[in-house]
Amino acid sequence: MSPPPRRSGAEPSPKVFIDVRSPDESLDSVRIQRQLMARCAAEEVPLAVLTNGLRWLLFIWSPEGGHRERQFCEIDLSGDPEAAVSEINRYLTRDRVSTGQAARSAERALQDSTRSDQDQRAIIESWRQVVAGLDERLIELVATAAEQRAGYRPDNRMVRRVLNENRPALLATDARGFVPPGTRSGRPRSRPASFTLDSEAREVASWSDLLVRVCLLMQERHTEDFDRILEIRGRTLPYFSRVVEELHLPRPIGETGIFASCQGPGAAIAGRAGRVVELFGHPAESLVIQTG
Repeated sequence: MSPPPRRSGAEPSPKVFIDVRSPDESLDSVRIQRQLMARCAAEEVPLAVLTNGLRWLLFIWSPEGGHRERQFCEIDLSGDPEAAVSEINRYLTRDRVSTGQAARSAERALQDSTRSDQDQRAIIESWRQVVAGLDERLIELVATAAEQRAGYRPDNRMVRRVLNENRPALLATDARGFVPPGTRSGRPRSRPASFTLDSEAREVASWSDLLVRVCLLMQERHTEDFDRILEIRGRTLPYFSRVVEELHLPRPIGETGIFASCQGPGAAIAGRAGRVVELFGHPAESLVIQTG
C-alpha cells in the first residue's frame, strides 16, 4: 500500500479505506493488516476493508488495542449471499458511512464479539479449574447423580478416585462439536460443512445457515411451542425476535415470522444453536458440527 497523498484543507476527510488485493495474496497476513491499520491511524479513518473480491475483512480503527482485536466482521461472497449483502449494507453503504452509523454499528459488533470471547474463555478456565482440583461441589453433584441411577449414594472418596482414574476418557467426551477447530481469537478460520442432530446429517453453507437450519428443524418438531425460542437472549439484546430492528444481521426462520440474529463469531453462533436444541429438550451433545 503506497503512502497516503497529502490533502488540502478544503478536501473532506475519508470515512473508509478499501484495500483491494489479488486472489493469491493472504488477507490474514500480519504485514498487510498492519499497513492498513497504520494508514487508518495516520488519516484517523475509522473504518477499513481488506478484500480480494470474494473475502472481505472489516476493521475499525481506534487509538487503543492491537490490530488483531480491531477486526469486527468477515464477509464471504462465495458462502451465504443473503448474509453477505446484509453485512455490506450495514457497514458499507454511502449513507451509513457518511453519517457515522456504520462506525457505531462496528463498535457494537466488536464489543459483542469481545464479550462473547471473554465469556467463552471464562467458562473454559472455570471448567479447567474445577476439574483440575475435582472441586467438592463437583464431587457432590456426581455422587447425587449416581445415587439417582444406582439407588444408593457412593462415598465421596470413591467418586473422587473413579473420576481421577478415568479423567482422560471423561475429558475427551465433554466438548464434542462445541468449539469449531481452527479458531483464532474466537474467529473460526474454517466454515461449517454440515451438522448432525440425532444421527442425521445435514449440509450447510455458513454459520448463519447452520443456525437457521437448526431452528427450522426444531420448528418442524415443536410447531406448537416454537415461540419459546423468543426466550433465548443475550446480555442486553434478544437473539430471536419478530422485530427485525432488534437484531444484528437478522435472518428469517422460514415462514414463522421470527428472525434469528446471525451476528458474531462462529463459536458464538454454534453455542446459540446448542441453546436452541437444549430449549426444546434435546441434549447439547446431540448437536455435532463438522467444519471444513
